[in-house]
Amino acid sequence: MDALPHIDVEVLFFIESDGLTNRAFATLAILGRALSDERLGNQVFLIAGHTDASGPPDYNLALSERRAQTVRDFLIKNFGIAEDRLLARGFGPTRLKNPRHPGSRVNRRVQVVNWTSEADPSAAAPPQAEPPPPPRR
Repeated sequence: MDALPHIDVEVLFFIESDGLTNRAFATLAILGRALSDERLGNQVFLIAGHTDASGPPDYNLALSERRAQTVRDFLIKNFGIAEDRLLARGFGPTRLKNPRHPGSRVNRRVQVVNWTSEADPSAAAPPQAEPPPPPRR
């Protein structure tokens, strides 16, 4: 059996923004086409929003949630991805990509990670489930 296609994508944001950049549009266009592929048709994806550590925690959590929702809405609207295949969740600054530099722009991101178990591609995670931590790089 062929290995399932795997997607792990990051979209970066400007400071204090949940708006998509030109680079984000390009990345999401590639992602949207990939998610539209029938081989990924039964896969569920976590859209995990993150912020850097500057600013109040409550503000950052809300911003990270808006970032995740912005990406989710874009993929649904522009590529017709089924809503139940995209789980949006904000993590604020709790999972910094670069903890040595908590204000770094690389921390202001949305990750799109294949949530579905490769061992059982039909096993979609329930929306109320606690997502696993995003992969560290």
